[in-house]
Amino acid sequence: MANIYLIRHCESEGNACRRTQAHVDSLVTTKGYEQNEMLRRRFKDIPIDAIYSSDSFRSIMTVDPIAKERNLPINIRILLREVTTGVWEDSAWGNIALEYPEDHENWSRRPWHMTAPGATTFQQVADRLIYGLRKIADEVGENGTALAVSHSCSIKAALCTILGKPLTDVLEFGHGDNTSVSLINVDKDGNFKVEYMNDESHLPPRLRRAWSGMAGADVNMAVYPCRLPEQKDDLLRLAEADFKERNGSDAVFDAETYLGQAEKLLAEHPNYIAFSYLRNKIYGFARIGFDENLPRTCGLLERLYVMPEIQGVGYGEQLFGYVAHELRYEGKTELAMKKSCSPEEKRVSERFVFGNMKGLPEYLEIQLFSPTITCHLMA
Repeated sequence: MANIYLIRHCESEGNACRRTQAHVDSLVTTKGYEQNEMLRRRFKDIPIDAIYSSDSFRSIMTVDPIAKERNLPINIRILLREVTTGVWEDSAWGNIALEYPEDHENWSRRPWHMTAPGATTFQQVADRLIYGLRKIADEVGENGTALAVSHSCSIKAALCTILGKPLTDVLEFGHGDNTSVSLINVDKDGNFKVEYMNDESHLPPRLRRAWSGMAGADVNMAVYPCRLPEQKDDLLRLAEADFKERNGSDAVFDAETYLGQAEKLLAEHPNYIAFSYLRNKIYGFARIGFDENLPRTCGLLERLYVMPEIQGVGYGEQLFGYVAHELRYEGKTELAMKKSCSPEEKRVSERFVFGNMKGLPEYLEIQLFSPTITCHLMA
C-alpha cells in the first residue's frame, strides 16, 4: 500500500493579502517560509521516496527544504493544481463580494456549486486530484511513500469525495491550515483510506492563522482607485492623518500642495492612489510614486496607511496586494519602499520578505515575480 502525505501549501501573498490566487503565482510570506521549516522538521525521521507539487511557486517552496535535505527532485504535476476561479483570479475578495454579489454569496454558502464566470467546479477538481493521487501511488509503488503538495479547495473536495461524502458536506471539512498534512493510503487497486486529515501539529500557535473557514466581511477589504474631485475630502483626511503619524501631531499639513500633487499623479496614472473599504467605510489608502534613482523596472510604494484602530492586524497587507497587482500589470518586476517608513509599512515589509536594495541603501525591495525553479515538469 502506497502512503501519500497530502499537504496544503504554505502561507503566500494571496492568503495574506486576501486575494484570489488559485492559478496566480503569488509570493511566499515570511510566515510561509517559517511554516516550511516546521514541516521539514516534522518529516525529518520519516522515509520519503518521492516529492510532488503543483506548479505553483507557493507549493514548490513548501517542500523545497525537504527536497534539498533529501537530495530529491520536486516532481511537478498539473493534476495537483487548485480550482480555477475564472474572472475572479487575482482580485481582492472584498471587491468580488461587491462586484459579483450573487456569485460570491453562492461561493460562501455553496462552494461546491461554483458559478463565477470561467471557474471550475469542486467536482471537477476532486476528480482531477484523485486521479493524480492514483498516478502518484502507481509511480512510488505499493510500499512507497510520497509527499504531494496541493491547495485548500482541491484537497477538501478530494477528501470529501474519498470519504464517500456528497460535496454538499464540503464546508464541514473546512480549510486545513497552511502546510497542514493529510495521510492517505492507496492500495494496488486504487482504493483509498484516510489515516488523518488536516493535521497542523507541527505548527506553533504563532504560525497558525487567526481565522478558519470562509472569511467574512469583517476580514476582506475592497480596494478601489481614488477619484478626484469627488473624493477630495476623504483623500485629504487620510493623507493628513498619515502625515501627522509620521511627523507628529503638531506638524502642519499643506493640503493645497498635496491635493495638487495628487491631481497631477492621477491625471497620468489613474490607479496610483487607492482607498481600502471595510463595511463600506474608507479605512486606508495606498499611493504609488516615482523616484528617478530607481531602476525602470522598479515601482515605488510611496505611502501605505490604515487607520490606527486596524493597524497591525493584516489590513495593511491588503493594500500592499493592490499595489503589487498594479505594478505587475504595468510590467514592473520589483517593488521598493524607503527604509524611513511608517510602523505599518515596516510591518508589511517584514511580512513579505523585503531585502536591502543593492546600490541604494535607503531602500528596501522585493521581487514581484517568483524565481524560476528547475523541477521535473510532467502532466
